[in-house]
Amino acid sequence: MSKDIRKLVISQGLANLADVFFRVIVIANVFVLSGSVISTSLVPILIGLSFFLASFLVPLVTKRLALNRVLFLTQLGKTIMLAILLFLLKQSETISLPLLYAIVTLISVLDGFAAPVSYAIVPRYASDLAKANAAISMSGESVQLVGWGLGGFLFASLGMNPSLLIVLALFTFSTILMFGLPLVEKEELSSETNVETLTKGWRLVAKESRLGFIVQANLLEILANAIWVSSVLLVFVTEILHRSESYWGYVNTSYSLGIILGGAIVFRLAEKVVTYKYQTMTFSLLATALVTLLIVLFPNPPAFLFLSLVIGFLSQIKEVPESVFLQESVDEKELVNVYSVIEVVSTLAFSASVFLMSFITEYFGVFTSFGLTILCLLVESILVLSNKHQIN
Repeated sequence: MSKDIRKLVISQGLANLADVFFRVIVIANVFVLSGSVISTSLVPILIGLSFFLASFLVPLVTKRLALNRVLFLTQLGKTIMLAILLFLLKQSETISLPLLYAIVTLISVLDGFAAPVSYAIVPRYASDLAKANAAISMSGESVQLVGWGLGGFLFASLGMNPSLLIVLALFTFSTILMFGLPLVEKEELSSETNVETLTKGWRLVAKESRLGFIVQANLLEILANAIWVSSVLLVFVTEILHRSESYWGYVNTSYSLGIILGGAIVFRLAEKVVTYKYQTMTFSLLATALVTLLIVLFPNPPAFLFLSLVIGFLSQIKEVPESVFLQESVDEKELVNVYSVIEVVSTLAFSASVFLMSFITEYFGVFTSFGLTILCLLVESILVLSNKHQIN
């Protein structure tokens, strides 16, 4: 990988790790201060809403600023907001919940602006898109795997203020690295209205069949993956496998390790993945459907841990070539607009999918949810095969 893409991966990794720490620390602190589940649940809700709003508005930001400057300024803004929070906490031992919610919202908005940009900037720096996307995926999943557990440990052992100082240090290092990213040329669009800017990505998706295919495949994938990130998995673990909630944590860890392993394999086989995109995507979908079926037919606790790792592994065999396909399908100057659409659609679809799967599990049983997942994977594989002439 090039020096620039390594710098991007490291800076994003530090920022993402700090974000996870920050969320864990704030959620834990709100619960300690309020003792209310409702007050605590407002934190992830505010983060999700802020992320959604920022993803929708990001084309207006990139219209005026180069992509690398967006990453630097949003990270600098997050660092300043966190420094303000630490200053307020130093002045007083506690902080009011509305003010804490406001700071969380502002930091999340800045994070939401950065997310589509961090994907769209990859082709500007990477000479090997497959390796770059695999590295970014491995970094992101490693952060999620380590961050939640370590963040809770920091809060429990050090308390809020020292933990936030560590987050501030990570934010600062990330900001410095992002400042050093090479300048990305900005397209001048002075004649384009704000409405045209906001709708450009949506018009591109509606016009280009390749982009429409990506959105459709993404929606099916989100629905299929909802069982792995919702209460459906917990129901399967407790009611079918008859294991405790701690085993649920082991399953999530196994799934994340599979993603990291899959990213590493794709990184090593980057050239073949790019050459045989639709074949690897189809194989991943059909193999995942088969593994999911095995989970349903032969529910066994040790086997479930291994099969969870396999599913995480297979997800990368599809995700990386799909990312490369998207980045090759869109002009670099328009890529951020398309990623903005995908982020908005994905945020809405994720919430709807989790609710739908939870509803189906509640009223029709957990096996019905797994069956719907298998159906989505099979439909998506058919969709990939029917668009294979566009993919390779």
